[in-house]
Amino acid sequence: MWNRDENWSALWEDIRRTVERAEQAAQSDESVAPHFLGAVVFNETSYLSSNLETREVIDGQQRLTTLQLLLLAARRSATALEHERSARLLGKFLENDEDLFDSDQDPDHRYKVWPTNADRDEFRSVMLGEGNGGRLTQAVDYFQQEIAAWTADTAEPGQRLEALVQTMREHLRLVIIDLEKHDDPQVVFETLNSRGTPLEHADLIKNLLFRRAEHAGADVGRLYEELWAPFDQDEWRTEQTTGRITRSRLDVFLTHWLTMRTRRDFTTSTLFKEFDRWLKTTAAPTEDVFSELARYAEIYDNIDQHPSHGVEGRFLYRMRILQTSTPLPLLLFLYGLDDTVLPRERRLRAIRAIDSYLVRRTILSLGNRDYNNVFRELVAAASLKPGQADEAIITALAAMHGPHRHWPTDTEFRAALEHEPLYVRLYRSRLRIVLEALEDALRTDHTEQLTAPDGDEHLGAKLTIEHVMPQSWREHWPAPADDPSDGADRDELVHTLGNLTLLTQGTRASAASGSPASVSVCTA
Repeated sequence: MWNRDENWSALWEDIRRTVERAEQAAQSDESVAPHFLGAVVFNETSYLSSNLETREVIDGQQRLTTLQLLLLAARRSATALEHERSARLLGKFLENDEDLFDSDQDPDHRYKVWPTNADRDEFRSVMLGEGNGGRLTQAVDYFQQEIAAWTADTAEPGQRLEALVQTMREHLRLVIIDLEKHDDPQVVFETLNSRGTPLEHADLIKNLLFRRAEHAGADVGRLYEELWAPFDQDEWRTEQTTGRITRSRLDVFLTHWLTMRTRRDFTTSTLFKEFDRWLKTTAAPTEDVFSELARYAEIYDNIDQHPSHGVEGRFLYRMRILQTSTPLPLLLFLYGLDDTVLPRERRLRAIRAIDSYLVRRTILSLGNRDYNNVFRELVAAASLKPGQADEAIITALAAMHGPHRHWPTDTEFRAALEHEPLYVRLYRSRLRIVLEALEDALRTDHTEQLTAPDGDEHLGAKLTIEHVMPQSWREHWPAPADDPSDGADRDELVHTLGNLTLLTQGTRASAASGSPASVSVCTA
């Protein structure tokens, strides 16, 4: 349904101005130009249990629902003003003739418009005068208040209300596109929305799945309530930014799930087309697709719930720091396997390997250009041996060659840690995860870990990265007089990992003097 800030007031203002133009035209015997409310797209359908001629709304559901609520508000206003004829006329736009359907078997067929699953219960309650304070109730209340204030601002409220009813009957227009059998509803839907506010791919996918389910004779109401309804909650509709693209969390999840499922490379803008392509090739019943999406959505939710001090929690923390989400299709695959197929210890081994791959490549500044292809290939490799997915992943990683895919060896990794100026080469947040890992590895069960057990806060965030030997070492730690390099070796090592540590604010202030005695550290 349209929301208040963007549409309720604009719709009411358009209608109010149209009524007032009609009033002025009536005084001068002039004609009134109709007001167009936009386009709606219908697809023919039928209910065998009734004589009603019905249409499936392909595009314009929100517009039609909002108009029904405005008509309901107008009817209530007419009743309040004891204008029975207007109330009866408005009722003809709200409800069907009871002689055309079995009200005992299909009571909801009384309504001219029947909204999507998410709004049905509230819509029914509002139409019956039992609103619960939700969005639809708020819309009716808003329109009724506006109508009441507007009709009261005249000597004859009843006449003004009658003018409103007449205008709504005679001067409001909708452009109706009635599809024929050979028309593709989805293509029409996408085309009409391509130049307006773009719909989320999740909504296009939802429309496609429910249309497919309905054509298969499935119970779409049950499918919605049991399997899709959670996706319409705010939790899944919040926006997330990945790279330079902002999408809903649901679109992000569907992208990772479909990548896992198809192992195809596609862009964010083609998510729906890829889903449609996959759906046409799968033999799975639509209900099974709904069930699979619901199952993997729960897995996706649970991935973020791992304690930060465990293997999974530390890995996910590092993923966030490295600003990469490309491993998620592989994680969905791994966590989608039952423990009887892939035991937990094997899953953790696979995650350690992925963690090593990402961190080592970061330390060596090897980039992430080919990660999409790498992790799609890892899903393919793991799917061939699901019970030995860890071994399949490690083998596949070890076999990768080239600067954009290579898994650095122990020798390469050690050389970078010992000799590369990581302090100036890496972002501080990325350098921090290496120092944190070293600190955690040196701690015992009797000392506090840098990753908080409850996962609420990462203790390392309270520490700062500092040099043991200061960057301006010559002032306090001059090179020995007999040093043939005149300190050149120190200049080479000052930004390497061995000269870096994590300090608290207090220790940092103490270390600022540059005195070697003022720093007590445990370095790598």
